[in-house]
Amino acid sequence: MNWMNFMNPPLVLGQELLEGYFILSSLPFVLGVLGNFLRILDTNKKPKQQETPLSSGAWVYPSLNVDYLIANLLKDKKLVGIARNLHLFEKYDFPCLWISKIEKENSVRPTHLEKILHWVVATITHEHGLIFDGVEYLILENGLEPTFKFLLNLKDHILLRNSILVLVVDERALEERQLSLLYREFRRISP
Repeated sequence: MNWMNFMNPPLVLGQELLEGYFILSSLPFVLGVLGNFLRILDTNKKPKQQETPLSSGAWVYPSLNVDYLIANLLKDKKLVGIARNLHLFEKYDFPCLWISKIEKENSVRPTHLEKILHWVVATITHEHGLIFDGVEYLILENGLEPTFKFLLNLKDHILLRNSILVLVVDERALEERQLSLLYREFRRISP
């Protein structure tokens, strides 16, 4: 036997083992990449929306798709609305108060929180649904603390009447602290 062969044995069997080990060790990586790819495809599906009507209480709806809200989640309720974006409710036949600095019938200035509350108390009876669009605008005009105190007072009046209050909110327009306060008092609806 040549001493050179002893130092360099044939690697045929060793190479096959090494190749097999490489394939086996790469398998978790390949499966992980495939799993991530499938999760990405799965998240492109529209998430399942809440289908059951809302129970009485105070809610935050982080979407401007009020059509879905009205047709599915508030379908059996007598509705009233308070809106900054009045066009959201134009096609519906229920009383609506417009939050605006323009003096017009059925409008109220954003700084007149007591008038908004009075309108709600006078309009809402047992088991109504109140859709409130414009929280961001009230915060802009009044500041966070007065607006939040107003919303808590409004919530209490709604709960006393066994009704539903839904705040339609664009989460992108609010700061993290403001959202945290809202979600402590109002349950979030998945849009």
